[in-house]
Amino acid sequence: MKKILTIAGYDSSSGAGITKDLDVFSSLGIHGISVPTCLVLQGPQGVQDVYPIPYVQFIEMIDLVKKGLSIDGIKMGALWNEAYIERIALFLSGLDNIPLVVDPVIESKNKTGLLTDKGLVKLIEMIFPLTDVVTPNLHEASLIVGKEVKTLEDMEGCAKDIFDMGPGAVIVKGGHLVGEPVDLFFDGKEFTFWKKHRINREVHGTGCTFSSLMTAFLVCGYDKKEAFLASEKAMEEILGDSYRIDVDGFYYASSGIINSKFSDRWKVLQAMNEAGEMLCRLNMVELIPAVQMNMGYAIKDAEGVEDIAAFPGRIGTNEGKILMKGEAAFGTSSHVARSILTCMKYYPHIRACVSVRYDRAIIEKAHESDMNVLCFDRKSDPEKLKESEGKIPDFLTEKVLKLVDQPPDIIYDLGDVGEEPIIRLFAKHPLELIKKMEMIRP
Repeated sequence: MKKILTIAGYDSSSGAGITKDLDVFSSLGIHGISVPTCLVLQGPQGVQDVYPIPYVQFIEMIDLVKKGLSIDGIKMGALWNEAYIERIALFLSGLDNIPLVVDPVIESKNKTGLLTDKGLVKLIEMIFPLTDVVTPNLHEASLIVGKEVKTLEDMEGCAKDIFDMGPGAVIVKGGHLVGEPVDLFFDGKEFTFWKKHRINREVHGTGCTFSSLMTAFLVCGYDKKEAFLASEKAMEEILGDSYRIDVDGFYYASSGIINSKFSDRWKVLQAMNEAGEMLCRLNMVELIPAVQMNMGYAIKDAEGVEDIAAFPGRIGTNEGKILMKGEAAFGTSSHVARSILTCMKYYPHIRACVSVRYDRAIIEKAHESDMNVLCFDRKSDPEKLKESEGKIPDFLTEKVLKLVDQPPDIIYDLGDVGEEPIIRLFAKHPLELIKKMEMIRP
């Protein structure tokens, strides 16, 4: 199971801070780990007071995480002051290649301070350069850049200024724009906008909820822009189902109704990594093609390569052992992904595929196991497709699928000049792929 650490304030009303973060992570099937920086005395009417966690105890908690727990991502909210931030920067120094999202919580809606001025300076100086995504609202963005951000044009300039401070991407949340709200994503190359309809209610904890969603989607293999779009879509559902816990106070975000398509991605990645571990244990090196292997698994209703998880860098061998180059992620393989998409046009439940070395003995074992084995001839490729790299297998796979009335177990080809023969093994699920691979081992 994936694990995300949240470092933030503790909201006694459970509408924001680490309690909300843990709620979001749990709704997406992720285990949350928390280290509070402060206790925020808060009810439906707003923040009444803030009590910092004793610094010695804060150090003990964060050191315990570093020494004894593995984590797959980090989300940060209220960090209180420069001493806590300096210690967090030290904590981050030994962690590589895991997503970090910073929601720069500076003060509450009623202007109660949650980050000191010196803390903000240290946050920008020490944490921003290590961050994948920073997610300020208009007020926080204004304090960060030192000038008021009021319009969409201001937001664009502000996003560029914050990007120059070191993060990998910036999201400026425009919930307090005059007129309809617009959120802005900037990755240093282009702007992406998400326009929303203003709802007639004030929902507590939206910033924490959004940044937690961003962290979760990044951990589940989304790229930054895709995570932004997924988080925005999830927020629409969450805000539409928000509720009150008293008569007169804020509404609270309901993260329990996150769209099943988002949680499906986590299940796809979990299944892929489980299958990858099994493949390594079984060490089926004799099935690895010369061009190496890849395995893919699609979400339900997949529409493009970005909806299919595969292993980065393909699966190879090293000294007689299966070599995996990383955990499964979305959008990392185009060839196996397109084979899956082509097959799903005819058989939507067939969502997994793996490329296997061609061997006549493998094909014979597949026939002996009563598998549905199909074949296409690359030499019959249309001339106009010969010049379009990567399109030929898709065309010919679809051509043979049109001729059958049951889903394939195998579609193979005998190659062509400069093209290795390949067996494409299909199944409903990656673990079913592994079972089929065991059946056809020569």
